[in-house]
Amino acid sequence: MFSFPAVLGHEVLAELGGVRVVVNPLLSCLERGLPDCPACARGDDHLCENVAEGSLAPGMLGFCRDLGGGWAERMVAHRERIFPVDERVPDERAVLAEPIAVVLHGLRQAWGRGDGFEWPSRLLVIGAGSIGLLAIRLLRTLGYAGPLYAVARHPRQAELAQRLGASQIFSSAQAAQQAAGARRYQGILGATSWRGGFEGVIEASGSPGGLQQASWAVREGGRVLLLGAPATAFHDFSPYWFREIGLFGSYTYSWDDFAQTVKLLPELEGLEALVTHRFPLEAWPDALQTAVRRRGIKVVFKP
Repeated sequence: MFSFPAVLGHEVLAELGGVRVVVNPLLSCLERGLPDCPACARGDDHLCENVAEGSLAPGMLGFCRDLGGGWAERMVAHRERIFPVDERVPDERAVLAEPIAVVLHGLRQAWGRGDGFEWPSRLLVIGAGSIGLLAIRLLRTLGYAGPLYAVARHPRQAELAQRLGASQIFSSAQAAQQAAGARRYQGILGATSWRGGFEGVIEASGSPGGLQQASWAVREGGRVLLLGAPATAFHDFSPYWFREIGLFGSYTYSWDDFAQTVKLLPELEGLEALVTHRFPLEAWPDALQTAVRRRGIKVVFKP
C-alpha cells in the first residue's frame, strides 16, 4: 500500500553527522506508534499488518505522503532503520543495499536452512537487469558453487552477468532449458509443456512472460523465486499443480535481512559497475528518461 503525492526514493545512501549510512525504508508498527502486530512481534516487520494504520499515511519511505524519500536533499528516518556503511565500500555499491536486501530475503525464503542454505544443483536466473545481476553476485558470495546460468537480452548485461559469476549466458529461457536437457512437448490444443529443467529458477526480469517462462524452466519438484515485479495479471498456474513446483516471492526484507546485507557489502565487490548513470536532482527528467528507455542498468541521483 502506498500514498501519494510523495517524494520518491527508497534506495538511499545518505550522510548523517559526517558518516555514510544506508536507510531501511520500511514503516511498520514501530514507526507508526502502534503495538506490535503478530508479524512484527515475530521479527517479520516486512509483513507488518499495519502499513496503512497509525500516525503515518500508508506506504514506506519514498511512497508515503507524510515523509519524504531519497529524491531530496534531506529526509527523516527512524534511528532503528539507519545503518553505518563500512568505509571500504564505494558509494556506488552502498546505494544498492536496499535491492540487495530484497534478493537476500528471497534466497533465504527459497533455499535457506537455519543459518545456511541448501542449494539446488543447478540454478537459472531469468533477467539480467539490476535485480538479476545482484542475485548472481549474491549467490556466489553466499557460497553457491554449482552451475549458474542466466538469461540476458543485451550484450552489456551478458558481460556483467558473466563477470559477476554466471557460468553461461543464454538469449532466452527456452535456449537455457534445452541446454539443461529439458524436453519440449506440444499439447493437443497447441499449448507447449516441458519436462525436466533446472532445480531452481529465479525470475528477475519482471517481464509479462517471465514468470510463465520460469514455471516451465524449473524441473518437477523444483522451486521458483519471484524477484521481478510481474507486469501482467494473468498467469497459468497449472505447472505448480501437476509438476509440484514451489513458488516463493520477495518484495522487501526483515530488519535482520537488511542488517546482514550491510555486513555483506564489503564482500560484494564488482556490484558498483551496475550504477551506469548519475544525475543531480535538478536533472530528474533526464534521469527518468534514461531509466524508462533502459539506456543503463542502474540510475542514481547524487544531490
